[in-house]
Amino acid sequence: MPSDAPRCPLDATGDELVTIFRRTFQLPRPDGSLPRTFHELEHACLDGVFTVTPPADPALAQGLFARPGRYPALVRFSGGLLPDERLPDARGMAIALSDVEGEVCEGAVPGRQDFVMVDQPTPPMRDAADALVLFRAIDGHLKPTLARMLLPGAVMPRGRPRLHYLQMMADTLRNHLKGRDLAGRTYHSVAPFALGQGAMKFQCRPDAAWRNVRGGSFAERLRKAFARGPIGFDFLIQPRQGEHELLDDGIARWTGPFTAVARLELPPQPVVADRGRDTAFTPWNALAAHRPLGELNRLRRVTYAESAARRGAARRGAARRGASQT
Repeated sequence: MPSDAPRCPLDATGDELVTIFRRTFQLPRPDGSLPRTFHELEHACLDGVFTVTPPADPALAQGLFARPGRYPALVRFSGGLLPDERLPDARGMAIALSDVEGEVCEGAVPGRQDFVMVDQPTPPMRDAADALVLFRAIDGHLKPTLARMLLPGAVMPRGRPRLHYLQMMADTLRNHLKGRDLAGRTYHSVAPFALGQGAMKFQCRPDAAWRNVRGGSFAERLRKAFARGPIGFDFLIQPRQGEHELLDDGIARWTGPFTAVARLELPPQPVVADRGRDTAFTPWNALAAHRPLGELNRLRRVTYAESAARRGAARRGAARRGASQT
């Protein structure tokens, strides 16, 4: 079983990141409610069906993928940081499966399995220390812009270029210039997860025959796509090949093959603005067989929970204020 014991204490790092996120990224809306720390911009929140076809290899047929099944899926597409979808930015896909059987991680919603992904194979930071360098550089710049993501402290801390960060920015720009719609992108887990006694990364890959839809916002393009029929993705897992593929190095790409284990289908449906505003996704809503691994996932546990808790508290406060004014 892959060890997820921390190599260094992360409590202080998590606390500092939570503080930075509060004062820089999670500022109140006009109604007093709080946004998500990241992926606040919602393109669509849709219903789908996630159908598991267990792989032939018993080492891969673990947890959710051990037996055939069909699960209701809530799928949210989002922008990573910037408030204007016309600008280059990461695009996210978050899937929440319900009616899932099996032991879940501590604190997870019973019967729930979330998969949180972005359209880039690696994150902008290598590990917890690197995450702290990045967000310290951005801290205090209250209106996120592309230029602020290129501040010297983010790109060249202590005079040394962060080549993986520049590569991520280049990938973001390339995806933007290609003009792919949301249904034509591949979404990646970026961090590792358990696969029974082993470890995996995963991705959602669009149909090979998908024809790109152009013109209008991402939501409008989804509406046009649904006019043609269902939207489909293959869900694939990539097993860890050995100890040389590290759990705590976010930018090191694994080399093993991907194997299809499930199919996500989104039937034609209305694309309603802000349908997912009050939803919350986290990698830690997971079966114990697929528990998140590595430093970055341990940080996500703290920061995702804090963001969701603050959003819930602010939402309840806004509702009380609204009721008192009626």
